[in-house]
Amino acid sequence: MNRYRYEAADALGKIESGHLEADSQGAAFASLRSRGLTALLVQLDGNGGDGGAGGLLRPRLSDNDLAWATRQLASLLGASLPLEAALSATVEQAERKHIAQTLSAVRADVRSGMRLAEALAARPRDFPEIYRALIAAGEESGDLAQVMERLADYIEERNGLRGKILTAFIYPGWWGWCPSAS
Repeated sequence: MNRYRYEAADALGKIESGHLEADSQGAAFASLRSRGLTALLVQLDGNGGDGGAGGLLRPRLSDNDLAWATRQLASLLGASLPLEAALSATVEQAERKHIAQTLSAVRADVRSGMRLAEALAARPRDFPEIYRALIAAGEESGDLAQVMERLADYIEERNGLRGKILTAFIYPGWWGWCPSAS
């Protein structure tokens, strides 16, 4: 059992904070939910982390990794696969170990009763705030597949634009360093 620090809101919006014992972060979220609380923050208590899937020892998901995983999930959810099955299939298809580890941890949290947005919020290093907010909106609206499809488009477009900007800065410098043929 691990000790978790939490902040949660009750039905009236009153913020409550404290500590609880749970086997996993997903179990801590479920425990708060069963008490009628909406978790705002749940994290391991203390300075040490476990170095596991959410730890600082593994690489974070790059924008390309995030775009790939989002596109895969969008396609599978669009084909009417349940979320847990879509996560499992994406984990199996992942060619990079850290993608599989991250998505496995997300899948475990979803299996334990967490919503996808909550599972992603537990990994802010890998999933930016705007990403998590849009996933939460997709879950609320019931159209998660379409939201994920648009998110993948956005991430890919942003990556392409970032590459063009980088090229625009590097190209003039390259010609400045090349010896002239005179």
